[in-house]
Amino acid sequence: MSHALSLYSQPHPEAAEVLRRYERHPGVRVTALVRDLQTGEIILAHRTAEAFRPASLVKIPTTGAFLALRGSDYRFHIPIMLRGRVEGETLHGDLILGASADPSLGSHYIPHQKRLISEVKALLEMRGISRITGRLIVDLHDFPRPFANETWPDEDLDAYYGALISGFNVADNYADLYLFSLTEEEPVVEPNVATLLLPTRQNLVRSGSTQLDLTPTNRPDTLLISGTVGERLAGRHLRWTMPDPPSYATLWLNEGLHLEGISLLQRPELSYDEPLTGQLDTLGYYTSLPADTLIKITNYRSANLYAEGFAYALNSYEQRKTGQPVVMRSYWRNRLGLTPDEFYPMDGSGLSPQGRLSSGALSLILSELWHDRALHKPFLSSLPEAGSEGSVRSLSIPREVTAYLKSGSMRGVRGYAGYLNHEDKWYSIVYIDNGNINSSEAKATFSQLLTRLFTNQPLSPLPSTTKKSSLKEKKSKPHSKGHNHSTEKHRSYKRKSKKR
Repeated sequence: MSHALSLYSQPHPEAAEVLRRYERHPGVRVTALVRDLQTGEIILAHRTAEAFRPASLVKIPTTGAFLALRGSDYRFHIPIMLRGRVEGETLHGDLILGASADPSLGSHYIPHQKRLISEVKALLEMRGISRITGRLIVDLHDFPRPFANETWPDEDLDAYYGALISGFNVADNYADLYLFSLTEEEPVVEPNVATLLLPTRQNLVRSGSTQLDLTPTNRPDTLLISGTVGERLAGRHLRWTMPDPPSYATLWLNEGLHLEGISLLQRPELSYDEPLTGQLDTLGYYTSLPADTLIKITNYRSANLYAEGFAYALNSYEQRKTGQPVVMRSYWRNRLGLTPDEFYPMDGSGLSPQGRLSSGALSLILSELWHDRALHKPFLSSLPEAGSEGSVRSLSIPREVTAYLKSGSMRGVRGYAGYLNHEDKWYSIVYIDNGNINSSEAKATFSQLLTRLFTNQPLSPLPSTTKKSSLKEKKSKPHSKGHNHSTEKHRSYKRKSKKR
């Protein structure tokens, strides 16, 4: 069937006309698929077999696969162990923490960001330990060293939403840097990781721009901050992506335990080799919030690190080295018979501009998540209500419709997918727009589509195509000088890491 015939054979030709008219814009291509979830009837279908860049709509198959494979009550576990002998209040040996790829440890989205520190302290106090002569060791033998997905744009690697994923993460893998001056000539940078200020030595000078290097020193818990700082410092806040998240996690743990009265005398260590040997004494486990709660955060906040963490955790050791969502991709292909032409995400979050999927494939995934009794409730509750919550709180939809949607956006991409309720009937919807950089116009077209499908209201005119978007898309705006704060050493580390 030709594209034109499929368009005009729709049950709702006026809604299809909204899409046809929108595609008159140069370079714009759009797909939409609306399905009645009770009957399976297709209400609207346009370009449903063609592959589109999905942006953050990839989080739908990622979070859905994690729920299906791990369960809604799954929790990440970090074992807390001792190696050595205890004499009085002293452990003559090492404190060892196992890695779990938990993306929520110390996260900005989780209350009590220092909970791991508090729980380690409590476990040590149960044994009467307040002094450790050895090291804090993080056991990462099941995980490769941190690296970036090879398909991510270089400019996103310095942005907090493009932070590296690893086997041991902390504070969404970025530090909050606060810049100020003690005197007119003395710039100061305070690095805050999960509400904890890390001790520093600083070697900074004034300059026209801010270029910083934060390097762990030979001291157990100190950062050397060097580089240049711009002139205007009052109230300045930067999000600085960590080039090696596990190293920063150990600095954070060391300082946090020190403040709690637990002293560690040697420098922390990361162990990527074989599993640690010797007599290990397990004190207990730190556990994350349940998967359904973490997945709700992911879809409400469009949290890239969480989504990458889920895909990464599902993979085997060798699969993790690829940076791609190997298990998630295979799961949906096998469950629904999807082909690579219609379903080929390149990461778990959608940050990659090379990932592709069709609206037909995503619609089948949404339908499967709806009809699976074990997945229906936790997945539906993970989606924010359009017009009032999360990443879709500013989206305008007809009052006759209640919609729970995941949004997706990057330069030239705008999409929405999820579930609609109209007159006590439920529908799934997938809408993806590729090629238009005017986000206001893309959002207005989606609103017009819903208006034509579910109401008799007249359509509002689209914004002018020459008008710049009023929304600042975090994934499309160029970095300011202040935000592009990484030094050349930092950038080269990430580029080298990408090739591993």
